[in-house]
Amino acid sequence: MRIALLHIIALFAAFHAVAQKPMVWLEVEPKEAEVGEVLTIIIKSNVQGEIDIDFPSGFVHGYNISNGMNQEIDYNTGKVITYYHLSQTGAMPKAGTFKFGPAYVKKGNKIYKSNTVSVTIRKENARVTTGNELSAKQLKQPAFALIEKSKATIYEGECVILNAKVYAQFNPSHLEDYQEYTINGALDKHDIGSSTRIMVEEEHIRNFTYYTFEYDKKVVFPTGTGKITVDPFKLLLRRGYESMPLTSSGATIEIKPLPGNVPKDFIGGVGQFNVSRTVQAGTFKQGDVFTLLVEVTGVGNLQNIVEPTLSLPKGFVVYGDPIIKEDFVFGSKGAEGKITYEYNIQVTKFGQQTLPETRISYFDPNKEKYCSISTKSDLLVIEKNSKFKQGTDDIASLPQNQLQEEVFPLRRDSGNLSNQTLNFNQKSFWIGVSSPLVLALIFGLWMRKKEENTTTGSQKVAKQNAQIAVQNLFSEAEKALSQRDYTNYFSYIEKGVQRSLSLFLNGDDTVILSSSEIFRHLKERDINPNKITALSNLLATCEQARYGLGINEEDRDTLIVSAKQITHSIMHS
Repeated sequence: MRIALLHIIALFAAFHAVAQKPMVWLEVEPKEAEVGEVLTIIIKSNVQGEIDIDFPSGFVHGYNISNGMNQEIDYNTGKVITYYHLSQTGAMPKAGTFKFGPAYVKKGNKIYKSNTVSVTIRKENARVTTGNELSAKQLKQPAFALIEKSKATIYEGECVILNAKVYAQFNPSHLEDYQEYTINGALDKHDIGSSTRIMVEEEHIRNFTYYTFEYDKKVVFPTGTGKITVDPFKLLLRRGYESMPLTSSGATIEIKPLPGNVPKDFIGGVGQFNVSRTVQAGTFKQGDVFTLLVEVTGVGNLQNIVEPTLSLPKGFVVYGDPIIKEDFVFGSKGAEGKITYEYNIQVTKFGQQTLPETRISYFDPNKEKYCSISTKSDLLVIEKNSKFKQGTDDIASLPQNQLQEEVFPLRRDSGNLSNQTLNFNQKSFWIGVSSPLVLALIFGLWMRKKEENTTTGSQKVAKQNAQIAVQNLFSEAEKALSQRDYTNYFSYIEKGVQRSLSLFLNGDDTVILSSSEIFRHLKERDINPNKITALSNLLATCEQARYGLGINEEDRDTLIVSAKQITHSIMHS
């Protein structure tokens, strides 16, 4: 049945640098869920108009409805594109596979149609009873509470589902003064399901009928190994005017370390994953830079994986760190979705060149073993470029005369050196002198690389988290703009710019540089003065706007686009 969700009213000045083909996208997340689990339906379009959508029969609408607009820049063309979006939450009360959509955007006499999305709804997972057993003492009470857990024992990096559960011999009317359970130790936790809607059900236990409900459901990723404890929650359970205080039992979870013999290409993933790769289409000449996209999809601790290590032969050079794009949601299986890594690679050799497969390894807790998967290799035909001058990145392949210029003669007998006659033109002399030093230098570089590899994983995770934080600040700015919260809009833009440039200049997201420090560092790096001036004007505009000084509506709405353009331009100088 088609239900009109909402009319997007013309609150924003729609503009496009170049006319875009009308498009409508429908997304539903997650695409696999349990009965009653919250679904988010998102309609996105570059056309502003009235939105309708076909929902499956039985869909229960949630109360979270939001709409707005955002502007994105296509860095390939430099064009600004305006998108309008609407999101709606809800849930399916029964299991099965259901079709959502299509969505329709009506503008004038024209109607634009979206794709459809299939969503699989499962029955609730059968819970592991270890640690969730009910005692005879509890069953004798008029009401009691406990912390349910999906597993009693997990591997490091694996997730566990926790929720508060209440049993009562009477039908409760509502609860009050809920004090959530707390988990000791370092962890990453996310709410799943509805945090406001309570569904009371009847359960038959040992010939008794209980009214039960779940509350405060979370997916938790503990860090470290050993036992962690979950401290009890408290609440007041109401039955009409009567109130009963309840304190739940606690819970413990055992975290086992991952097995030894970790593969070299282990990305830190615990769950089930896959990898694919796309090479930029087109023909290339020697010296050209092309784009390589590596996409890791799956479910588990996807949010904590590190970027895959590319296996590149001579003739391929990676420029900088990859651009990371994340698209996942948290549910009863953990983080589910994908992460895309965009690498810029220069090819320095001509002819037929083979780009080897990209391989990753992860740990599957169900199989209790490491699994390795890989993409296919790619064959590239590179045209010769006579103007390209190939550099040398291999110390062992340096010309002999260059080695002679860089290596000092060995002083074997300083006391009699004046009486010795050294033939510097003899090949055997230079081999004897240079070989040990070259070998020592290569060995030193190898040892250094080995030491760096021991910390690469944690550094990548820290940098990835910093980049996510920057992206979140700009997303919060766009959200504030759509809600007309202009004070926070300007504030988030300032914070996003400062944080991204601090990460760029310092490589450390824990230290946020002031504006004056950022300008000083940029001048020291000889960044184009026009870019520094543009950045200064942007920050000044934000500061003035926060204090109520005038800014017209068009400049205000495009400020977030300018912020992204300026920071992107500086970081790629």
